[in-house]
Amino acid sequence: MRTRLRLVVLLAALWLDAPAVAAQAPALAVVIAIDQLTNERLTDALSGGLGRLVHNGRRFMNSSLDHGLTNTCPGHASLITGMQPGRAGIPGNTYVDRENWRTRYCVEDDDPAHRVLGGTDGRSPGLLKVDGLGDWLKAADPARRVFSVGGKDRSSIMMGGRAPDGAYWFDADQAVFTTSGYYTREMPAYLKAFNSTLAGRLPARWEHAAGSHRVDDFPGESEENGRVSGHPLAAGEEAGRQISQSPYLDEITLDLAQALVVSEQLGSGDSLDLLAVSLSATDTVGHLYGPFSAEAEDALRRLDFRLGEFLDFLDRRIGSDRYVVALSSDHGITELPEWTLARGVNRCPVPGSRMSIWRLLAGVYGRIYWRHTFPFDAPTELVQFGDGQVYVNPAYVAQENLDAEAVLASLIEILESTPGVMKAWTLAELEKSQDEVARLLHNSVVPGVSGDLFLQLHPDCIIGDEGTTHGSVYAQDRSVPVLFYGAGVSAGKDLTPAHSIDLAPTLADLLGIETPAGLDGRVLELNP
Repeated sequence: MRTRLRLVVLLAALWLDAPAVAAQAPALAVVIAIDQLTNERLTDALSGGLGRLVHNGRRFMNSSLDHGLTNTCPGHASLITGMQPGRAGIPGNTYVDRENWRTRYCVEDDDPAHRVLGGTDGRSPGLLKVDGLGDWLKAADPARRVFSVGGKDRSSIMMGGRAPDGAYWFDADQAVFTTSGYYTREMPAYLKAFNSTLAGRLPARWEHAAGSHRVDDFPGESEENGRVSGHPLAAGEEAGRQISQSPYLDEITLDLAQALVVSEQLGSGDSLDLLAVSLSATDTVGHLYGPFSAEAEDALRRLDFRLGEFLDFLDRRIGSDRYVVALSSDHGITELPEWTLARGVNRCPVPGSRMSIWRLLAGVYGRIYWRHTFPFDAPTELVQFGDGQVYVNPAYVAQENLDAEAVLASLIEILESTPGVMKAWTLAELEKSQDEVARLLHNSVVPGVSGDLFLQLHPDCIIGDEGTTHGSVYAQDRSVPVLFYGAGVSAGKDLTPAHSIDLAPTLADLLGIETPAGLDGRVLELNP
């Protein structure tokens, strides 16, 4: 007995003294942005890929955006750079170029060499002023591969950062995935092959079950593709638009992500690779029907299932312990006004909670015209609106010898007397005010590029005659998940406050990647 005891003690001592076997470092990092996904929709009831991340990942339950202009382009930029949209240089999906006095798109590029392949417009991350996660990885090791794929050009371009190896997105005009000359002069063979199979992947109609929250045909839903199952899909010239407004957009995006992993051999070499995936159907469907519609439920269910297949593929291809996933969203959504009114929770003082864009602009522009541009000039020569901001034309002010401060004060009076508008914030107020709304909006300000005024509507007020939208400073539009899963991550629910800007620095810390100084985001604890 003593001999056996000594042997056990000796073996234990040798085991304790032996050098630990180091776990293999992750070979692939996957960043997933699910456009318009709010925290409340990411539930424990999900059983597919989303359910796997929820149950086995580290989820920060008290998470949100930390900026006030809640749209796609700034949301994706802040998520991948760890910087507030204002510091990243992204003022919104669109902005008004004061020099040329015209509206520009956040990924617009005038360089003919950056034209979309197969298209006419230029696209690039030229407006993005800072590096993203992929750029940090490649700065540490140029051999690392960085790719992004998304349902929208602005989402894929922002997620890819400034110098990825490739960025691909679904072009509704062409009904195929494409890229621009900023990244490459010719589509890779596997992308051409993938596009050739798209038509065969899609049914003629999108059929879905009745919803569990409300009836399928609910007032306020968009008529664009019909308000009941089945919605037309892949029909002639409308094919690209109809695909992009259905859950099949996410399915083919994940199909392409999977093909890209294989074709580019991501996660197969000696260096860590990055794949950024933006899934856009939750947003396009949510805009048309609302987040608690039968359509939105079906889209989320299909995404949950297809994402599960994608994670299973990564398990087989990379190894379940060789990759890490970080998931968040670019913004939330305001519920369909008719739905909140029916439940007695709507807070908008405007009857019906809807504001007609044409009536709103006619009323505001009419008063601007009589006060400032009468009789010969259109009011649009002085004022333009875009992405919740108001721009005053400095050239027109100088040309007509107007008092800029008086014009601004007049605009504030006109706007704040308009039903549904709570406040028009000046840039000076955003800079100095201690109000939380001011702080959030200030995080969206790009100096010299953003508007002269930021509009704050009353909660639950919607500009538009059908469907719903986002963009406000309120909690429902800032609600986004922050979740990590995979190699080096301890599962659990964490109540530590977190923001989407924390995703990139946290993932970089997990991967041992050096980050730039002065990030707005912070490193979250993944193994408390």
